[in-house]
Amino acid sequence: MSTNRRRWTLRLAGLGLGAFAGEQLWRHGHDHVLIAKFGEVEPGRIYRGAWQKPWPMRRLLRGYAIRTVVALAHAPTHPLVASERAITSAMGVDWHHVPIVDLRDASGGAGIFASLERAADLIADPRNHPVYFHCHHGINRASMAQIAFRTLHGGWTLEQASDEVARSFGLVAVNHGPDYRIMSRFYRDRVLPRRAGTSESTARADRSLAPHC
Repeated sequence: MSTNRRRWTLRLAGLGLGAFAGEQLWRHGHDHVLIAKFGEVEPGRIYRGAWQKPWPMRRLLRGYAIRTVVALAHAPTHPLVASERAITSAMGVDWHHVPIVDLRDASGGAGIFASLERAADLIADPRNHPVYFHCHHGINRASMAQIAFRTLHGGWTLEQASDEVARSFGLVAVNHGPDYRIMSRFYRDRVLPRRAGTSESTARADRSLAPHC
C-alpha cells in the first residue's frame, strides 16, 4: 500500500470513528444537557415533560420558577425517585409522587383512576403553580394526567382533551404499562359522576338561598 493510500485510509477510519463517537455521545449524553419532552400546558402556570437528568431538572425548576413537581412514574423505592426528591427538596420545591402503574386486572385498568384524580387535583390547584408534572418518557402517563386535569377541572369533553394532547404531545397505544385508551372509562366512571355531583350541590345551594314565600 502506498503512503498516500495509507494516509487516506487512516483519515477515513478516523472520520468514521469520530462520527461513531459523536453519535454515541448524542444518544447517551444529550439527556444530561437538554430538557426532555418539555411542553407548556398553560404558560406561566402548568408545564409537563419527561423525567429529567439532574442538571436539566435544576435548570427547569429555576428557569420556570416551578413551585411544585408531580412525578407520575416509578415505585417509591426506585433510585430516580430518591434522586428527584433530593433535588426538589434542596431547591425548596414541593414534590408529590403519584405513580401511575399498570394494573391490568379484572377492572380493566380502573385501579389507576384514584391516582389520576389525585394528579389532576394537584395540577389544578393554584397554590401549586407553577407546576411541572411528568412521567418517565413524557408521553402516555403525562398525557393521561393532562386529560384528567382538563376533563375534571376544565369542563372539557374527553374528545377535546384527547385532541389537545394528540396534536401537541402525542399518544401511543401500548401493551405494557398504563395506556391512555382507558381514559374513556375514566371519563365515564369518574369525570361525569363528579360533574353530576357538583351540579346537584350547586342546585341545592341555590335552592337554600332562594327567598321563601
